[in-house]
Amino acid sequence: MAQQTEPGYVYILTNPSFREDWVKIGKSARPVNVRSKELDNTAVPLPFEIFATMKTVKYNEAERLVHRYIERFTNLRIRNNREFFNVKPEEALEIFKDVALVIEDAEICEVHKDGLPAAESPVAKPRKPATSDSGKKSTVWLIPYNKKYYNLDGCYEEFGEVYWTMHCNFNPGDTGYIYGAAPESAIRFSFRIEESYMEYQPIMDQDDAYVLKGGRSNEEISNEGNLFAHMRLTGRTTDRRLSLANLLDRGLKTAPMGAMKLSKPELKELLKYIEENF
Repeated sequence: MAQQTEPGYVYILTNPSFREDWVKIGKSARPVNVRSKELDNTAVPLPFEIFATMKTVKYNEAERLVHRYIERFTNLRIRNNREFFNVKPEEALEIFKDVALVIEDAEICEVHKDGLPAAESPVAKPRKPATSDSGKKSTVWLIPYNKKYYNLDGCYEEFGEVYWTMHCNFNPGDTGYIYGAAPESAIRFSFRIEESYMEYQPIMDQDDAYVLKGGRSNEEISNEGNLFAHMRLTGRTTDRRLSLANLLDRGLKTAPMGAMKLSKPELKELLKYIEENF
């Protein structure tokens, strides 16, 4: 197949006739306003509205990554083989931003409620800061993983550490918790960041023994321009007090589908609960 050279779009569409947490996520080689008009037919009572778009030459890959990202963490596809998902558009946009970190030319355009687009701008990829972060208050993170693709238990037992892809701005001294996606649906590990913004090194190959079918080696991930964080795994738990249901009761909005900061003021109660029960 010939390599795609012209940019296309991945889009998030909403519809006033749908539930507020239903979106359509698809792709198009043509402008999204053209595609959305094509979808305005007798199958839906009201026209689709554009919530956000991602413009990239790799729009086929980007759409596949977005769909896989959603399905890796929870079963949110409304019907198999359809592009409709049971996720709020704001949460879908956060997934767009995570995926755009690994797509070199990705440009995300958010559309305001008045129908006017915000300025398109490339999504910043994590890169080592030009100045030192010494003195900066450390961040507490909550990040997801899926045991179908990575045996983190085995890695914990053998090495007590892992080299984690930098999809967010980890810094040395940051701490946090790792949430296991369904069927675990609970916080499983705690960690501390020892080093960040690392280029690929052969020692990172030690993780590869625990990559399962569907996962990728660190060397493969590095070939896409990704950096790594050296993560010390500081604890493990199977306590059901840290299950998704209990986390939702304490302020978590939805099952984690990307890295989130627990040290934000509005999540103070949630963080305290996690610290007390880990």
